[in-house]
Amino acid sequence: MSNDKLDALIERVASEHGIVLSQDDPVLMMHTLNEVLLEQNKEAHAELLSNYQAILEENFNRWCEYSTKKSNAIISASMSNAQLTRDQFLESCIQLIDERIKSGVDPKTYDLVRISRQAAIINLLASTLILVSVVTISLILL
Repeated sequence: MSNDKLDALIERVASEHGIVLSQDDPVLMMHTLNEVLLEQNKEAHAELLSNYQAILEENFNRWCEYSTKKSNAIISASMSNAQLTRDQFLESCIQLIDERIKSGVDPKTYDLVRISRQAAIINLLASTLILVSVVTISLILL
């Protein structure tokens, strides 16, 4: 402890308590020891806080990786299920349309069926594009 601090402490004790301390007074030694202990305690707490922050950052990074993997797996499963459902629906529609065409309907009905098939395919492509855009947006927002 520097002499200026000791002198300030001696003056403060004298003014508040009416007791004059000398430079070699054991009370000042205790004060110095307390300051040393406080400094050591401050350093130890700083180290503990630094370690705790590192642990928190590591856990946060692990959680981010885990949640990203999980969300990617869910999105992938959703997309594959949507594609499977779309393919099954498209196949059943095509089979139904082929059966109707083979049953010998008149030309007007054939034209309507052809237009309906085109509309169905366009609708399926549009819904697929919407699904892909929703998935892309959700991936961007993650």
